[in-house]
Amino acid sequence: MNKLFLIFNHQLSKEQEKEAREALKVKEIINLPPKLQDFWSNIPPDIELSEEMFDDITAFLLQNKGEEENFCLIQGDFGATVYLVSWCFKNGFVPIYSTTKRAAKEVVKSDGSIEMTKVFKHERFRRYILCR
Repeated sequence: MNKLFLIFNHQLSKEQEKEAREALKVKEIINLPPKLQDFWSNIPPDIELSEEMFDDITAFLLQNKGEEENFCLIQGDFGATVYLVSWCFKNGFVPIYSTTKRAAKEVVKSDGSIEMTKVFKHERFRRYILCR
Protein backbone atom coordinates (compact mmCIF):
# COMPACT_ATOMS: atom_id res chain seq x y z
CA MET A 1 0.00 0.00 0.00
CA ASN A 2 1.45 3.38 -1.02
CA LYS A 3 1.60 6.02 1.71
CA LEU A 4 1.92 9.80 1.58
CA PHE A 5 3.52 11.58 4.53
CA LEU A 6 2.70 15.29 4.77
CA ILE A 7 5.69 17.38 5.80
CA PHE A 8 4.57 20.88 4.96
CA ASN A 9 2.77 23.86 6.53
CA HIS A 10 -0.64 23.69 4.85
CA GLN A 11 -3.71 21.53 4.65
CA LEU A 12 -3.85 19.13 1.72
CA SER A 13 -6.37 20.47 -0.81
CA LYS A 14 -9.06 18.29 -2.36
CA GLU A 15 -7.23 18.48 -5.70
CA GLN A 16 -3.99 17.36 -4.07
CA GLU A 17 -5.68 14.48 -2.28
CA LYS A 18 -7.37 13.39 -5.50
CA GLU A 19 -4.08 13.40 -7.41
CA ALA A 20 -2.29 11.54 -4.62
CA ARG A 21 -4.89 8.80 -4.66
CA GLU A 22 -5.23 8.56 -8.45
CA ALA A 23 -1.77 9.34 -9.89
CA LEU A 24 0.41 8.12 -7.01
CA LYS A 25 -1.96 5.29 -5.99
CA VAL A 26 -1.77 6.43 -2.35
CA LYS A 27 -4.04 4.54 0.02
CA GLU A 28 -3.02 6.26 3.26
CA ILE A 29 -2.25 9.94 3.88
CA ILE A 30 -0.37 10.59 7.11
CA ASN A 31 0.02 13.93 8.88
CA LEU A 32 2.86 14.56 11.27
CA PRO A 33 1.83 14.28 14.92
CA PRO A 34 1.05 17.74 16.42
CA LYS A 35 4.42 18.11 18.21
CA LEU A 36 6.36 17.34 15.01
CA GLN A 37 4.06 19.53 12.90
CA ASP A 38 4.60 22.42 15.29
CA PHE A 39 8.38 21.96 15.01
CA TRP A 40 8.26 21.79 11.18
CA SER A 41 6.05 24.89 10.98
CA ASN A 42 8.25 26.89 13.36
CA ILE A 43 11.87 26.04 12.63
CA PRO A 44 13.83 28.76 14.42
CA PRO A 45 15.33 31.19 11.89
CA ASP A 46 18.05 32.39 14.25
CA ILE A 47 20.00 29.14 14.73
CA GLU A 48 22.04 26.79 12.57
CA LEU A 49 20.34 23.57 11.51
CA SER A 50 21.68 20.22 12.66
CA GLU A 51 20.81 16.65 11.73
CA GLU A 52 19.75 15.96 15.31
CA MET A 53 16.97 18.55 15.01
CA PHE A 54 15.19 16.22 12.59
CA ASP A 55 15.68 12.95 14.47
CA ASP A 56 12.07 12.84 15.72
CA ILE A 57 10.67 13.37 12.20
CA THR A 58 12.93 10.77 10.61
CA ALA A 59 12.17 8.29 13.42
CA PHE A 60 8.44 8.85 12.83
CA LEU A 61 8.88 8.20 9.11
CA LEU A 62 10.85 5.00 9.70
CA GLN A 63 8.35 3.73 12.28
CA ASN A 64 5.42 4.29 9.91
CA LYS A 65 7.06 3.28 6.62
CA GLY A 66 4.92 0.99 4.46
CA GLU A 67 5.88 -1.98 2.34
CA GLU A 68 5.39 -0.26 -1.03
CA GLU A 69 6.16 3.33 -2.11
CA ASN A 70 6.37 5.91 0.67
CA PHE A 71 5.97 9.44 -0.66
CA CYS A 72 6.91 12.47 1.43
CA LEU A 73 5.37 15.80 0.43
CA ILE A 74 8.12 18.12 1.68
CA GLN A 75 7.87 21.91 1.57
CA GLY A 76 8.95 24.49 4.11
CA ASP A 77 12.14 26.08 5.40
CA PHE A 78 14.65 25.72 2.54
CA GLY A 79 17.49 24.25 4.58
CA ALA A 80 15.20 21.84 6.40
CA THR A 81 13.63 20.81 3.10
CA VAL A 82 17.01 20.13 1.49
CA TYR A 83 18.06 18.04 4.47
CA LEU A 84 14.87 15.97 4.59
CA VAL A 85 14.80 15.43 0.81
CA SER A 86 18.38 14.14 0.98
CA TRP A 87 17.46 11.90 3.92
CA CYS A 88 14.51 10.48 1.95
CA PHE A 89 16.75 9.50 -0.96
CA LYS A 90 19.11 7.70 1.42
CA ASN A 91 16.33 5.87 3.26
CA GLY A 92 14.01 4.62 0.52
CA PHE A 93 11.36 7.35 0.62
CA VAL A 94 10.16 9.27 -2.45
CA PRO A 95 10.32 13.04 -1.84
CA ILE A 96 7.78 15.12 -3.78
CA TYR A 97 6.49 18.69 -3.85
CA SER A 98 3.42 20.43 -5.19
CA THR A 99 3.59 22.63 -8.27
CA THR A 100 1.06 25.41 -8.74
CA LYS A 101 -0.28 27.77 -11.34
CA ARG A 102 -0.35 31.33 -10.13
CA ALA A 103 -2.66 34.10 -11.24
CA ALA A 104 -1.95 37.63 -10.02
CA LYS A 105 -4.09 40.72 -10.28
CA GLU A 106 -2.89 44.23 -9.50
CA VAL A 107 -5.28 47.07 -8.76
CA VAL A 108 -3.94 50.63 -8.53
CA LYS A 109 -5.95 52.45 -5.87
CA SER A 110 -6.85 56.14 -5.89
CA ASP A 111 -4.15 56.90 -3.31
CA GLY A 112 -1.47 55.38 -5.57
CA SER A 113 -1.05 52.21 -3.55
CA ILE A 114 -1.23 48.87 -5.29
CA GLU A 115 -3.39 46.04 -4.07
CA MET A 116 -2.25 42.66 -5.28
CA THR A 117 -4.26 39.47 -5.21
CA LYS A 118 -2.59 36.12 -5.88
CA VAL A 119 -4.40 32.88 -6.49
CA PHE A 120 -2.51 29.59 -6.35
CA LYS A 121 -4.00 26.44 -7.85
CA HIS A 122 -2.47 22.98 -7.49
CA GLU A 123 -1.19 21.68 -10.79
CA ARG A 124 0.62 18.42 -9.98
CA PHE A 125 3.06 16.67 -7.71
CA ARG A 126 6.64 16.50 -8.89
CA ARG A 127 9.43 14.27 -7.60
CA TYR A 128 12.54 15.94 -6.32
CA ILE A 129 15.55 14.84 -8.34
CA LEU A 130 19.00 14.02 -7.06
CA CYS A 131 22.06 15.65 -8.58
CA ARG A 132 24.54 13.04 -9.78
